[in-house]
Amino acid sequence: MNYTSLESKIKNLIDRKSEGEYWDFKQEWHKDNERLLHDILCFANTVHDRDCYLIIGVSDTGEIVGVSEENRRKQVDILDLLSNTVFAGDNIPKVRLNTIKIQGKEIDVLTIFNSYTVPYYLKTKCKKYNNIREGYIYTRVGDRNTPINQNASIQQIEMLWKKRLGLTQPPLIQIVNRLGNKLEWVQNEDTYYNIYKPEFKLEMEYEDEDEDDRNSGEFYVYSQVNSRFMYKNLKIICNGTILKEFQIVVLDSGRYETPVPIWGFTGFDEWRHDNKYTYKYFLKDSVDYKLQQFFFDTENEEEVYAKRRLDEVILYYENEEEKSAFEFYVENKQSLIESYVIEADEKYYEIDTNNEMEAKECRRRLSTGLALNKALQEFRTFYK
Repeated sequence: MNYTSLESKIKNLIDRKSEGEYWDFKQEWHKDNERLLHDILCFANTVHDRDCYLIIGVSDTGEIVGVSEENRRKQVDILDLLSNTVFAGDNIPKVRLNTIKIQGKEIDVLTIFNSYTVPYYLKTKCKKYNNIREGYIYTRVGDRNTPINQNASIQQIEMLWKKRLGLTQPPLIQIVNRLGNKLEWVQNEDTYYNIYKPEFKLEMEYEDEDEDDRNSGEFYVYSQVNSRFMYKNLKIICNGTILKEFQIVVLDSGRYETPVPIWGFTGFDEWRHDNKYTYKYFLKDSVDYKLQQFFFDTENEEEVYAKRRLDEVILYYENEEEKSAFEFYVENKQSLIESYVIEADEKYYEIDTNNEMEAKECRRRLSTGLALNKALQEFRTFYK
């Protein structure tokens, strides 16, 4: 989250004039580390999937009082507190401290990031602490923390363990998360099912296509040695219910299959018309990308080669934020991008089509993919 979005979020929470399930007001910083650690544990151990906020410099009623310099904590102090605490399983809550200004006053915001390694609890405690308990699990329900001398209820603790095991999430997210472990899945012809949750299934079938569809493909099919391709329909299923469907493209005459990448558009022409550069991409935090990784056999040399040729002409972003930042970068570097496109035009691709206009457009998009990939690597070097 960038500074602007954090400031906007905190302003909205303060305007509510009350505390809630994922935020708490403190007029000033805790006088001792024990109470601060207790608050962090309560917010780290939440069943919901939100980041939580300790907002320092705001009264219980939402009045902004600010934080004085002599009362201020530093991020390094809080990180030292956590690293010097002995947590069970050596799992440490992730936090970040920001200072923002609202109504001319500085307030501190300690973000406790959402995690699935809950519950966090102490294996042993510092000898200086008198109240916090070893082995006790603290959580937050509504706007109330578990008292420092009490354990959370058995129902709350069960829900935290369910979150850790992914059982509090919707079935689609549970299925997608399990795709990361291919050993959990068994293939039976065109169906994959999870050995631990057999109600989780992936089913594929070839799409019916007319002659024009078979002879004309998106530009990246011509990045392959063999431009023959087909489409499949993939269904993600739980207990017989179709949760989501994807189109799969089978490339290089059957050697490699992947979800169809997404269209992207950026840049503008001399008349200021948008979408000068048309390309294809994946987001690495998307379901499409996770499916691609699931179906990819890294030990199959033909697949590896086919994927490498595909990856030359499509882009892979870490997330939507990186995509937006890079497209803005491209719009301000168009002369550079165009020189890369001209350079990429030198690479030969066999466009197996009798339609001259289609062949020209495919060559342009193949060159655009090569050029944008080169620019993306430079962009990451500058802004990493």
